[in-house]
This record gives sequence, structure tokens and C-alpha cells, in this order.
Amino acid sequence: MFAAEQLAESLLGCTLNVRGKAFIIRMLEIYYGGVGDDAHDWYRTRFSYKTSKYKEHTSIQCLGGFSVYLSSLDVSDTYTRMDIVVGHTGVPISFLLRSVWDSTFNLIGAKNGNPNIVLNAIGIKPEDHGQPIDIENKNAELYLENTHEQIINDRGFQIKRQRRINLKSEFEEKNKVLWNLSLE
Repeated sequence: MFAAEQLAESLLGCTLNVRGKAFIIRMLEIYYGGVGDDAHDWYRTRFSYKTSKYKEHTSIQCLGGFSVYLSSLDVSDTYTRMDIVVGHTGVPISFLLRSVWDSTFNLIGAKNGNPNIVLNAIGIKPEDHGQPIDIENKNAELYLENTHEQIINDRGFQIKRQRRINLKSEFEEKNKVLWNLSLE
């Protein structure tokens, strides 16, 4: 779990480029089905629900990272959110993208994050579900640039940790983790 927390911290301040538009990652939440996190979509479709038509859909969360996971492919669903899948192949772990800044540090959505507003503002589409996020090719449609140190140092941000927002799961309390991470 510690490695997941370190990776989430290192992604804060990184720049996600979506079809040429840049967005700075401000807030992420860790969801880790592989350690029994019952709030993770992959975990719920396999262990919490008696039956689920979403098992194939959530299998994206077991891909090797970095890639896009969308909770729904229905563009009218106002609860659709995007996770960045980060694990090795077969390890279901992803980070919910709760909040970003645009390239001039204008906050998109509310301070506590608005996953659906962020998803729509950055231009992720249903066909991006399962697509890789490149870390080498700056010309890729989805490219993650390591700007963590630059953003942290230039702006003097600190990493704030708190419990995940709007969850009914007791996982964090039982495991004494704070899996909502943001730059403040």
C-alpha cells in the first residue's frame, strides 16, 4: 500500500495532456481492489455484488498502467468518473482523478473535486476507456508529463492527505490510511 501512496504523491503536479490540452493533476484518490478495498469498482463487481454485468468493463482496472478507466461509457451519466490505472498487469489499482488545474492554474470544479466535471472539461471520451496514457511520446493523444517537482517547487504546494470523499466504506479507517491526496 505504501508504494501506491508514493506513486499517487508523485503524480500530483504532473501534467495530463489530452489531445493537446494540458491539465495539472491537483487531487487524486487511491482505489486498490487488490488489497480488499471494497470501494474499488473492480473489487465490488467481483466480491460485493452477487452478479454484475460490469465484470468485463472493470477488468480495465487490471491492465498495466498508465491507462484510462471510465466508470461508465454513457455520456449522459453525470456520475461518470475517470481513474488513471496505475498497477502492473493483473494488479487492480487506480487513482480517481478528482481535481485538476488548467495550464494557468484555474481550478476546474470545486476545491474538494468534481470527478464528472473534470472528466468533461479535460475532454476524455467513452472511446478512451482502456486506452494507454503515454509517458514518452509527447505527441500522443493522451500523454502524462512529469512536472511534479517543478509544480511543487515553483508554487510551494504541500501535499494534503485526508479520507476519501463521499464514501461509505470502512476500508480506510480499518487500515489507517488517508487515500485522498491533494496539492494545497
